[in-house]
Amino acid sequence: MAVYDVHCHIHETPDAYAVLEEHPDFSYCVQATNYDDWQAVAELKMLYPERIVPAFGIHPWFVERLADGTIPDTWEADLRQLIALHGGIIGECGLDKAARNPATGQPYPFEPQIDLLKRQLDIAADLGLPVSLHCVRAFGTMVDVLRDAEKQGKLPPRIMLHSYSGSPDMLRQIFLKGELRRRVFVSFSQFVNGRNADKSAKCMQAVPESRILVESDLHSATDTIEALEDIIAFVARARGWSRDNACERLAANARHFFVVND
Repeated sequence: MAVYDVHCHIHETPDAYAVLEEHPDFSYCVQATNYDDWQAVAELKMLYPERIVPAFGIHPWFVERLADGTIPDTWEADLRQLIALHGGIIGECGLDKAARNPATGQPYPFEPQIDLLKRQLDIAADLGLPVSLHCVRAFGTMVDVLRDAEKQGKLPPRIMLHSYSGSPDMLRQIFLKGELRRRVFVSFSQFVNGRNADKSAKCMQAVPESRILVESDLHSATDTIEALEDIIAFVARARGWSRDNACERLAANARHFFVVND
């Protein structure tokens, strides 16, 4: 039965090719993060075109590379060109108030993160692409950004809240109301959501069954196999589904999310 990992970084480790050969029932959305790894994601897509969905974007942890010129000013045009060549979605992008630059010990500058996110959301909306969002301790700002995009008619058609770490009430009261309800999918990983099982189970119960996704959020392709089995079992327990029923529903949800146009 098909299994979809909707958010991972397996292009960063050499075991990806062996795992893809050994597990033909597993498909992956491989998320780039920093411009320098876009080509590695594209190459994996070219080798396994039926099982890899590429995601091209700039993670908030790399926002300073725009300021120092490590990421060129042409990044938006380059991103559009990669999408034209390889398809895929926009990601990983988002906001993060918790992480710190390991070189300086300082938080990543937040206002530039907001600008970077808006520019990537604009591209996703313009091209009709789904987007994978990272959000840590910045949900209030994330909501403001999405609501501004909605007012301007620039919301992407589908929005993944990856490894969602907010509350179930926030889902019910904000992300699963109004126009966002039509577009938001909520993804869970054992890596993140296993840390607070009770809260995560309540979040899984709050999400409509057609909008739940699962991911590994891992770099090692080998480790994704067990991680995905664990999160599928977690969702199945929370929703009262059998393992096979969970796999079937989650795979259908993933296919719906990755359709390029409504």
